[in-house]
Amino acid sequence: MSAAMSKESLDEYIPRVRDRYQRMTGKLARTRLLDEFCEVTGFVRKYAIKVLRGQKRTGIGPGRGGAPRLYDEKVRAVLKHCWLHMEQPCGKRMVGMMPLWLAHLNEVGGHEIAVETRARLLEVSPATMDRLLSPAKTGSSKKRLVPRSDAAIKALIEIRAERWDTKEVGWTEVDTVAHCGGDMGGSFIWSLTSVEILSGWTEIRCIWNRGQHATLEGLEEIGRAQPFTLRGIDSDGGGEFINYHLYHHLKNQGIRQTRSRPYRKNDQAHVEQKNYTHVRQIIGYERLGHQELVKPLNELMSEWSLWKNLFCTTMEQLSSTREGSKQKRKHVKAVQTPAQRLLATDQLSETQRRWIEGHLESSNPFEMKSRIEALLSKVWQQRKSLLLAEERERQFDPEKAALALGPVSALRSETAPKANQQVLKSTRIQIASVSRL
Repeated sequence: MSAAMSKESLDEYIPRVRDRYQRMTGKLARTRLLDEFCEVTGFVRKYAIKVLRGQKRTGIGPGRGGAPRLYDEKVRAVLKHCWLHMEQPCGKRMVGMMPLWLAHLNEVGGHEIAVETRARLLEVSPATMDRLLSPAKTGSSKKRLVPRSDAAIKALIEIRAERWDTKEVGWTEVDTVAHCGGDMGGSFIWSLTSVEILSGWTEIRCIWNRGQHATLEGLEEIGRAQPFTLRGIDSDGGGEFINYHLYHHLKNQGIRQTRSRPYRKNDQAHVEQKNYTHVRQIIGYERLGHQELVKPLNELMSEWSLWKNLFCTTMEQLSSTREGSKQKRKHVKAVQTPAQRLLATDQLSETQRRWIEGHLESSNPFEMKSRIEALLSKVWQQRKSLLLAEERERQFDPEKAALALGPVSALRSETAPKANQQVLKSTRIQIASVSRL
């Protein structure tokens, strides 16, 4: 098509040229007109011939494609009338009912049912019945709700993709760890991890279901336990961190919030490492699905975090080089604890410095380790008791066991006792895994 002619111009020009072309009888005259038409419109010659013959661009739309309709609105109206009076069965049930019901039906909406309509209704297949009745079914006309976009809040929180090169105390990375036992369904406990970049000071707290409010409470508790002034928080793109609730709280406190790039775990390498060394190595991978465990777990993680920060040294990587297939890392020779690294800086207030020094003088690492082991044992014993209580409750109430496996309809079925046995078996397996710890 020529760039000089618009669609409106072509719609006016083509009918006139087509009329002249069809009235011409000489081959030479048609050829000259065709040459002129191709030059003006920019059409390919074969396509231009079809246009002038009336085979293309006739102004008539292609219409509805596919096979012609077999069932008109009269068939649909009678089908809907019968369906509503039959208590809205599915198509497979309705096919067997139609001959019986049509024998007693003479008119619909004041109009007599024609013989052709009756014959059509007896030919409708179950799948076609469901398709014809779909507009009348509840919820069929509703559009699927699109999840609300978080683009607005993400636009307020900038992405930090560069490598940490800070000399200031107070910049942290935060992340959550799921204690789901391999099944993300239902409610369970999450660990909230925060690591300070310069010193490696790490704090862990446990929250229930990582909601916005619970996450903010966990961060506030971590902030009270950190012996430094918080400058910034860097997190992933999870909804527990990327929300207006936390954004406005940090903004009012003068704390900078950043986020990492999607699917780039190396952007948060510091906290990802601590998720294993400070969380998985003590709690493991078992499912913690009881809210009663949040408080004893926080007592454990508070003591565990302080012991790690005061008496466990860490190495700082200076550089990383690759020689062939081997990667060589250069670390600081003099390893230090996070507390020693904080005291070596001049960025702490006198109160913060005395707080760290006081804990170093009054704390015994052997006694703290013994308390940690006792708290850990207390957590697993309490979890074992909760699982045993659940098993006893299901033994006396088979309906709850069936409800744990499926919908309420399973309670009225004959398979409910069998379902109860499956639940009890899975629960015993969990308890056995706990008893081995």
